[in-house]
Amino acid sequence: MKNFLALGGIALLFTAGLSLFGQEGRPYSQVMKEIAGANGQVKKALDAQTSKEDVAAGGQKLVALFKEVEDFWTKRGGAADAVESAQNAQAAAKELADPASIPAAKAAQGKLNDTCKGCHAAHREKAEGGFKIK
Repeated sequence: MKNFLALGGIALLFTAGLSLFGQEGRPYSQVMKEIAGANGQVKKALDAQTSKEDVAAGGQKLVALFKEVEDFWTKRGGAADAVESAQNAQAAAKELADPASIPAAKAAQGKLNDTCKGCHAAHREKAEGGFKIK
């Protein structure tokens, strides 16, 4: 009986461990909030016409965040347009991460914002307390 209970306890711990470590990625809403923050950082730097380094720092964050978005939609399946939008957003963010000039960075941020708007229109809807994925 002791062995049976010990094995049951081990199985329970193993299952709990799988649920904790088996989760991939972070909550999608958290990634979206971080994107908004990084995009705001870039906009602030561009509006103040500070240095290209400030823009680049935000762009680098956005590249990594949009990779997470691409991974999310790839794993979700059935939303090739969302995967493509995430890839397009990464391309625009790469332009921000290594801006040729402030005007070029502003153009890249415009492309990024347009990509976001298109994906949000297709895959996001208003819900109580925020938004949900369509």
